[in-house]
Amino acid sequence: MKNKIIYVSGIINFETIVDVDAFPIFYCPVEYPFFGINSTVSGQAYNIAKALKTLGGNKVILSGHVGNDFLGKIVVNEIKSAGIDTSTINYTLESTPNSVVLVDRDRNTKFYDDLKDIQGIQKELDKEIEKIKESDIVVLSNTNFNRPLLEKARELNKKIATDVHIIGSIDDEYNKEFMQYSDILFMSNKGLENLNYEDFLISIYAKYHNEIIVLGEGRDGAMILDSKKRVVYHIDAITLRTIINTVGSRDALFSSFIHFYTRTNDALQSLKLATVFTSYKLGESGGAAGFLKAKDVKELAKSVDFDVYKIKEF
Repeated sequence: MKNKIIYVSGIINFETIVDVDAFPIFYCPVEYPFFGINSTVSGQAYNIAKALKTLGGNKVILSGHVGNDFLGKIVVNEIKSAGIDTSTINYTLESTPNSVVLVDRDRNTKFYDDLKDIQGIQKELDKEIEKIKESDIVVLSNTNFNRPLLEKARELNKKIATDVHIIGSIDDEYNKEFMQYSDILFMSNKGLENLNYEDFLISIYAKYHNEIIVLGEGRDGAMILDSKKRVVYHIDAITLRTIINTVGSRDALFSSFIHFYTRTNDALQSLKLATVFTSYKLGESGGAAGFLKAKDVKELAKSVDFDVYKIKEF
């Protein structure tokens, strides 16, 4: 099978995960959580790119922005060590984005994302378009600098994948452009708990005509709308090993789904395999840690009894 060329553009940052006892945090001047503080390179674009690279059979073009500072050099060196080309990593920021994630004993998380000046920068379109032309699929995070690439990728007849994370409605002002252009659209159920999920997904499809829509439900699993079969499925979450934390779980589900779907064109089977990839990943700490190769995912999947439900046809 021909290797896939996947263009990924989005945020890359330095990430520190801190284990805490519970929320709200009880104040004391100092604590010593031995082996409870871990720092690594992360950010949605890097997490996705590294997952795709690890799964195998993918040439990954990673486009992102860092600062010409200490953390920027760490980030770029880590990208190189992952075997990912750094020629489209741009030193255009005042300083490199940095995040802190607090994780309590029940695996609840609190994120502090300092994006620096990243929402105000612009891409060098000519250079990016040349990379997009080479690609089989274009993965664009919902950051401002990716907005001009949406229309360009569509003009080039490229399949576009986006995770819009948390949205307020089908007309979400910040994300509606990303929803409009995405063939493969992922989102979270956070903030939507009072809605009927399948009807909500169908209403998004009715407006934007996405090929695939996946709603992440966290510990409850995921829901997928397959427009080709005109059906909505739910799949329960699985647990393959002790969960350390859930940081990066959505990026893992998103990237592994893309990997398998671009090969099988089978939405439900791809989600099953992505569920295996994600569950295994949760046994390690860090947004870009705990990834399996595709052959190992398929082997593990043979031993899993998936609970899948056809929710609705439309």
